Amino acid sequence: MMLQLEKKLELELKDNARVIACRFPFPHWTPDQVTGEGIDTVWAYDMSAFRGRETRPRSMRFQLVIQT
Repeated sequence: MMLQLEKKLELELKDNARVIACRFPFPHWTPDQVTGEGIDTVWAYDMSAFRGRETRPRSMRFQLVIQT
């Protein structure tokens, strides 16, 4: 399922989009940031990195806080 979603998002998202995935990573994308471990792993992907256009300032990285 992630492969089909990856292809759909590549076609439909704008260059400055950011994608956050939980539990399952995208098979061909390299995450910009990874946090957590095991079933609590979260991957962040920056679409501009895939399209060769760095439009998002690097200072805008997300910070995930998991409260248990």
